[in-house]
Formats: sequence, C-alpha cells, structure tokens
Amino acid sequence: MNDIREQIGILVEVQDVEMEINKADRQIQSLENEADALEHAAGEYEDRVSQEKTALDDLRKSYRELESESKINAAQIVKSNEKLRSVKTNKEYQSILKEIEEIRKKNSAIEDQMLERLEAIETAESTLNEKQSELADFLRECKEKKESLLVKAQRERQAVETLNEKKGQVSAKVDSKWIAVLDDVKKKVRGLAVVPVQQAICMGCHLNIPPQLFNELQRFDEIRYCPHCHRIIYWKEQDSE
Repeated sequence: MNDIREQIGILVEVQDVEMEINKADRQIQSLENEADALEHAAGEYEDRVSQEKTALDDLRKSYRELESESKINAAQIVKSNEKLRSVKTNKEYQSILKEIEEIRKKNSAIEDQMLERLEAIETAESTLNEKQSELADFLRECKEKKESLLVKAQRERQAVETLNEKKGQVSAKVDSKWIAVLDDVKKKVRGLAVVPVQQAICMGCHLNIPPQLFNELQRFDEIRYCPHCHRIIYWKEQDSE
C-alpha cells in the first residue's frame, strides 16, 4: 500500500475516534447538565415550600400576638369592673364604663382578626401539608433520575477512556508529524479536518477543486489541502468508477 495512502487512512481513523470521543463528551455534558437542572429544580421547590412554611409561622405568630393582646384587654376589663365598686361620683362611674366599653369594642375587633388568622392558618396548614407531600415525592423522583443520569455519565466516561486508549494505539501507527498537522488543521477549520474529494468536490466546503489538484490527489504522493477551506483532502477510488 502506498505510504501516503496508508497515512491518510490512519488520520481518518484517528479523526473518527476523536469524533466518537467528542460525541461521548457532549453526552456526558448533557447528562451532567440534566442532573444539575434536576438539582436546581429540587432546590427551587424546597425554597417555595420553605417560603410557605415561613408564611404559616408568621400567621401563627400574629395569632399569638393578638391572643396575648386580647388577654391583656380582658384583664383590664376585670380591673375596671373592680374599680366600679369603689367609685364615689357618677362622673367617674360613667368614665370607667366608657373605658370598659372601648376595651370591649377593641377586643371584639381583635377576636375577629383572630378568627381570620385561624381560618388562614387552617388553609395554610392544609396547603403546606400537601406541598410537603408533593415535595417529598418530587425529591425522591429527582434523586432517582439524577442517580440514573450519573450512572449513564459514568458509563460514557469509561467509554471515553477506552476511546482514548484506541486513539493512542491508532495514532502510534502514523508519523507523529502528521498528527501535529491534523491538530493544526483542526484548530483552523470547523468540523472535519480530513475529508474526501468526490467528483472533484471537497466534501468539507463542497466547492470544486482545480482539475490539476484532483489529478495530483490520485497519485497519493503527498498530503494535499483544499485551496478553499484548507482541510486535508484525499481521493476516494469510487470517483474512478
């Protein structure tokens, strides 16, 4: 076999292995991104439930404050009633009665607020219990999915290790200078660095190459490049059919 033909064949094989590695790397990244997204979603769900719990705690605190205020007012009414027994003038008597009435009105409004808080607390507790149950199910589902994704990612990493070993074995068959050339071309072009020429058309940029270059390619006497995209190009024998 012509040496250049063989060298190009090995470069194509190296390129094929690199494509498999890149594909596996992208798959690993995709799996890890999906796992991160699940973790993020779980964190957001936990935050929402935590906010609802905080809101419920605030309602309970507000209820306790109202309850405390109501007890203070009730005690004040008791004291005021006791004072009534010792008043000496009608004016003072009427003043205390007015004070008691105002406290009772205030307490009535507080009791209304307490009832509203109790209803809100009951609704919030029911909602929170439901959300906590849903959260537990969601976290369990996220954990299972994440574990599955990470297992798949680990399999892909093992595949990459195997492919890297294969790449090393294949690369060892070709002159190291051509591996350097391949790496240099890869930096300059997008996609494949080694492409065939079919019917005088570069399969990298899909432009026609000059007839003389097409004839020279068929000699396989040196590595040649597309004059348009600067990829390494080679002739495939089916063009002669």
